[in-house]
Amino acid sequence: MYSAILLDHFEHPRNTGDLPEASVRVRVENPVCADVLELSLVVLDGKIDDIRFKAKGCVPCVACASLLSELVRGRLIGEVTVTEAELVNGLGGLPPASTHAAQLALDAFKKAQLEAARIKISAARND
Repeated sequence: MYSAILLDHFEHPRNTGDLPEASVRVRVENPVCADVLELSLVVLDGKIDDIRFKAKGCVPCVACASLLSELVRGRLIGEVTVTEAELVNGLGGLPPASTHAAQLALDAFKKAQLEAARIKISAARND
């Protein structure tokens, strides 16, 4: 049912936990399946210096968050884009009923990008 790559990301998720020093922290929920994903990022000079996640949800939810964290770490937060296809293909596929997990990860990251931009604008106004 699940690929070996997806199961590896679930059984050995990358970048889990919290970042007490996070400059960006977001939480998204899927009201249909009740999956919850929290992202914490340290953004330095526009670059994602560190990223961690906490997930309460299905196997694909954890795997998608794990892969997402690997894809965006070290990249410029305002410029990086990740697509659903990248997550699905990067995990060796998802069952059709599980594509919501990829969308949840993407929604969380988009929310983090918006929050980072808001913080940057707010800081610029205060200077």
